[in-house]
Amino acid sequence: MFKFLPWKFFVKRAARHYGVMDPAMLMARMRRFSQPSEVAEPLELLRAGIVFHARGLVNSKAIQRNLDWVWPYWVEQQFNPDSTSFVPRAFSFSHINLTHRNWTAVGSPDLPIYPIVDPRGLVTPLHDGWSLDFWIITDSGQLLPKYQKRIRS
Repeated sequence: MFKFLPWKFFVKRAARHYGVMDPAMLMARMRRFSQPSEVAEPLELLRAGIVFHARGLVNSKAIQRNLDWVWPYWVEQQFNPDSTSFVPRAFSFSHINLTHRNWTAVGSPDLPIYPIVDPRGLVTPLHDGWSLDFWIITDSGQLLPKYQKRIRS
C-alpha cells in the first residue's frame, strides 16, 4: 500500500511549505560526493531518525511549556545549567536525550515487553509509553526517593 503513494511529492511539498531543503534532493546531492556504492543508506535508519527527531520536536513543545512537571532524569539534568550534563537548548534541533542514555532493562525473557528504569528510578513499563514515578512516604513525612542522583541497586 505505502509504495504506491507519492511520498516524494508530499515530502517535497511539506519541505517547501516549512522552508527547509527537500530531503530527497539533499540525499541525492550527498550521494554525488562519494564513490559509487552497491549499498545505499539504510532506509530503516533514516525512518528511525525521522521518528526520533519528530518525538524530540514534540518534547521541545512539552518541556518548554511545562517546566514545573516532574520530568525524567535526563530532562532534569540536560536542562539544568548547574549540571555537568547541561546542553544549551540553542544547539539542539529537537529536545532528545543526548546525555543520559543509560537505562536498565527489566522483565522476564518470556514476555514480549521491555520495561526500562532510568538512573533515578523512573519506570517506563511499555515501549513508547508513559513513565511512572514512585515515592515512599516515611513516618516522618519524608519522600523517598526525592530526586536522588542515582537509585541504589
